[in-house]
Amino acid sequence: MSSLPPAAFPQREHDSHKGNFGRVMLCGGSRGMAGSIALASIAALHTGSGLVSAAIPDRCLETVASFHPCLMTIPVADDAQGRFSVDAITTLAPSLDRFDAWGCGPGMTTGEGSMRIVQHVLQATKLARVFDADSLNCLAKINWGQQPPLNHHHLVLTPHPGELSRLTHVDAKNRDLQIEAAQNLAAHHHVTIVVKGGPSVVVDATRRWTNSTGNPGMATAGSGDVLTGVITSLLGQGLSAWDAARLGVWIHGAAGDKAAARHGQAGMTAWELLAELPQVIAAFDSESM
Repeated sequence: MSSLPPAAFPQREHDSHKGNFGRVMLCGGSRGMAGSIALASIAALHTGSGLVSAAIPDRCLETVASFHPCLMTIPVADDAQGRFSVDAITTLAPSLDRFDAWGCGPGMTTGEGSMRIVQHVLQATKLARVFDADSLNCLAKINWGQQPPLNHHHLVLTPHPGELSRLTHVDAKNRDLQIEAAQNLAAHHHVTIVVKGGPSVVVDATRRWTNSTGNPGMATAGSGDVLTGVITSLLGQGLSAWDAARLGVWIHGAAGDKAAARHGQAGMTAWELLAELPQVIAAFDSESM
C-alpha cells in the first residue's frame, strides 16, 4: 500500500461471533436512488461488520435486498413519491438502541420524513453515527451550525464541498476557508468532520489529518456512499469517531487506488471501488499474523 494506515484495524479473536463485530444500520434511499444506500450497506459488510441492516422506504426494499444476500432490510413507511413518510420515524425510533452505529443520509432526500429521522437520530448523542449526503442537507435546512452546541463526540460528518457550503455558508471553491470553517463547526458541536476532496482532510476541534490515499477517479457517483458504509462499520466495531473517520478515509482511498490501477481512473465506478475493499481489508489480516 502507498502509505501506513493512521489507526489500527480492529482485530478478531478466534472465539468471536458476528455480534462481536458490530450491528450497524444504514438508513436512506428513495425511489430512483436505492443504489446509494445499497452501496453504503455493502461497504459496511466488506469492512467487517457482523450484521448490517438497511432501513429504506418500503417500495425500495426488493431493489436494495437484491444487491446482496447478506443484507437485512427494514421496510419503512413511504409516501407516494417513494420517500420516507412523515411517520417513518415511529418505526425506526424503537430500534436505535439495537445497533452499535448508524449511517444516515445516502439517497434519502430532504422531505419531511427524512427531516424527522435526521433530527431524531441527531439527538441520540450516545449512539455512534455518520451523517452524509441528504442528512447533511437536512442539517443545513435547520441551520444546525448556528444552534446551541451539544455533545456529539460520537458523530462523524462526511460532506463534499457543496454540502459543506450549505452547512457553513463558505464558498465551495475556497477549500482553505472550507477546512477552517469545518474545524470551527467541529469545535462548536464536538464532532469529527471529513472534508472530502483531493486530498480529503479530517478535522475535529483541535486536530487536522490529511489523507495520503485516493485519486481523481474516485470523483464519481456513489463513491461517498461507500465511504459512509466504511466509517459506519468501523464505528460499530468500536473505533472512536476520530480513528474511524481517518482509517475509513484511508481504506476508502486505498480501495480507490486499487480500482484505478485495475480499471483506469476514467473507467472506474463506485462499484469497482467497492469490489476492492476486501483486498484492502485482507492486508490488515496479513499484517497481524
